[in-house]
Amino acid sequence: MANLGNDNLEEEVMEETTEEENADYVLDDFDNLPVNTRFLGSTSDAIGLVFARTKSYFVKTWIHENIIQKHPWFAKYANFPGLVKLKKNIGLSDVTMEHVLPFLPAKSLCRFKAVSKEWNRWISSPFLAHLQTTHFKDISGLICQSPGSDPSFISFNQDAYGIPSPSFNFFPQLVNIRTTCNGLVCCQSVFEVGNFFYYICNPVTKEWHELPKPNFFHGPETAVALVFEPSALGFSAHYEVVCAVPVDQTDVSIIFFEIYSSRSKSWRTTETICSEPDVLKLSINGFYMNGFVYWTSLSGAILVFDLKDEQYGTLPLPAGSGPHGALTQMHGELCYMLPQIQDGECLIGVYGNLDMSLKCVIPVEHEVLGETFSDCRVLTCVNSDILIILLPNKVIAYHVKAQKMQVVSEAGTEGFQNCLPYINSLVAVAK
Repeated sequence: MANLGNDNLEEEVMEETTEEENADYVLDDFDNLPVNTRFLGSTSDAIGLVFARTKSYFVKTWIHENIIQKHPWFAKYANFPGLVKLKKNIGLSDVTMEHVLPFLPAKSLCRFKAVSKEWNRWISSPFLAHLQTTHFKDISGLICQSPGSDPSFISFNQDAYGIPSPSFNFFPQLVNIRTTCNGLVCCQSVFEVGNFFYYICNPVTKEWHELPKPNFFHGPETAVALVFEPSALGFSAHYEVVCAVPVDQTDVSIIFFEIYSSRSKSWRTTETICSEPDVLKLSINGFYMNGFVYWTSLSGAILVFDLKDEQYGTLPLPAGSGPHGALTQMHGELCYMLPQIQDGECLIGVYGNLDMSLKCVIPVEHEVLGETFSDCRVLTCVNSDILIILLPNKVIAYHVKAQKMQVVSEAGTEGFQNCLPYINSLVAVAK
């Protein structure tokens, strides 16, 4: 009898609510709306994203207008779950807070705290910081430093990108910028009584953490790489610092690998020891990509360290490589960018594959470069579609897909020993 009764009730509901009647009351599936849309800083993009996500909220509740009036017994099944708080009268501001703010840079978010108390609470919460860390990926500027001087910041958009203390004066002592990764910055204290201390910081929030003393002595020639991959599934921002430490023994020089993990809060020395003569003199800044750390050497080779297996390997560098070239990621592959001057024209060679063979050549417009094109150098990039070119008097972004060049800063870069790409992020520093 129970089964028969349920069947009859189902037939009755289907008869009373035909497909034609329900056609005007179809609820848009909010979960299927685009969630990976990247906000690039344009106001029109932001407004478009707001309205695209708002339409699913303003729909008719056909259950209460039709079915419950005709079938009162259905009311208990139509109630909103009691344990879940339903917010009524959802407006444009609510949608903007939840679905637009995570795509904005940190400086813009800090300014938007003044919109209202509710916005201030949301932007100051660790939940928004986590969302922004996983959604905002655009390179925001360069952290630069000359030997013996304080760091400085070159912003690609003064209104949107910035850090409150570009000189990093929130540290208890002068520091050298070693490497950056997805909003975090690895610094090292200036030589003091035979010790170098590592710090991990977020210059936007001025949060920093001093790492414990490593097992080996890490001098200024130690090659460092910061590994940090924001994950939507992991709320804590865990990172690793991978160091290739050169050690001179009696008759030979070797490289030890030391790794600091924010999970274990300790250093460990791997069993792998490198004695390859071609990679003993490394660039101090490493490049991380897809589980591997890469350092270029002065002798024309690349040292590769596999974080999973903790083994090393080597790759060749193209002929003519030097301080003007850089490793980067393009279309998901490891590439080496090398500017070259041919017949008075600046060309950027893109080298890839395991043999670092020439894949393509990017011509650079002489009108954009100006008379200083012979001094141009490229940087390791965060965004695989944008190539950063440094000149003594300006910074240029080359958009690979659109094949367009754009002057992003008129600030001079001459004299800086270190220029590192930086993402304006709210990422919290794991203690």
